[in-house]
Amino acid sequence: MNVNEYLNGHKVTEIKVGQSGANVYEIDGRYVLKHVIRQKLKEELFAAYTREVLFYRNQMIRQRIYLPEVLQAETSENEILILMKKYCRPERHTINTELIQKITKTLAALHTDAPPSFMCKDQEKAEALSDQMITECLCGWKSVLAEYPGSFNENQLEEIAGKINNLIAWHDSEDRVLIHGDFHWDNLLEDENGNILLCDWQGVNLGGASGDLSFFLSRLSGDGIRIDAAVFLDYYVNAIWKLSGKQIQRQDIIRHMNAANVITSFLFWHQYLHGSSEERVRDIYGKMTKDFKGCNLNLFS
Repeated sequence: MNVNEYLNGHKVTEIKVGQSGANVYEIDGRYVLKHVIRQKLKEELFAAYTREVLFYRNQMIRQRIYLPEVLQAETSENEILILMKKYCRPERHTINTELIQKITKTLAALHTDAPPSFMCKDQEKAEALSDQMITECLCGWKSVLAEYPGSFNENQLEEIAGKINNLIAWHDSEDRVLIHGDFHWDNLLEDENGNILLCDWQGVNLGGASGDLSFFLSRLSGDGIRIDAAVFLDYYVNAIWKLSGKQIQRQDIIRHMNAANVITSFLFWHQYLHGSSEERVRDIYGKMTKDFKGCNLNLFS
């Protein structure tokens, strides 16, 4: 497809989508075109988009219920094109029991699906954080907490820093399934029948289901939207059982979700919390320290 010729022949509206690096257009109000140019991206990001195309191609043949309808998925040495049907997006304020059930059903369908052949099942073990990285994260969090003198207990932060690599090693023992890798509200679509679909598959991989689960809940919480994690997990576990007959131990999932949140929060959240309200910092930091305790410290002695 010649992108310029194609765009000139249609009614086009450019869509701004964060910092993905792709050019995204709405076509005739019916389709969405994602155009990725290699020279404008870092190599690892272009590789991630290439992975997305390979995933779409593989799963399009199998007509997976969690995927949007993709009309074209092309890749060359220098560019990537993905043309898909346009869908509505569910609004955060509409979240209710029915919508939660639909979301968990879609995620369970992904997690119980067989991975594409191009994905290697023998993944390398998670790498331990270097002493420098741990120190940087620790200092980053301390600088956030220092904005509110006397309001937070740094001893809990020190304990997390001291145990973080033990936590990463244990969390890496979780069974690997097909995961989205960037599962959050903005990557949900809704078709005309109310079914939930997932888009933006640059992070698709094999990994622990708890990563998708924890990241979804963490992002919602960060946006100020709280849902009952226990209810969310109950729906997910039930959906897994209905789809595959596999019974999951809820407590194991909870502990891995706790670990996933601790690892993600310790590594990244301090980068975004400077200047935030004390309440928001307390929410994120409090959940990280609470989840760390919930992982069961006896595992890491």
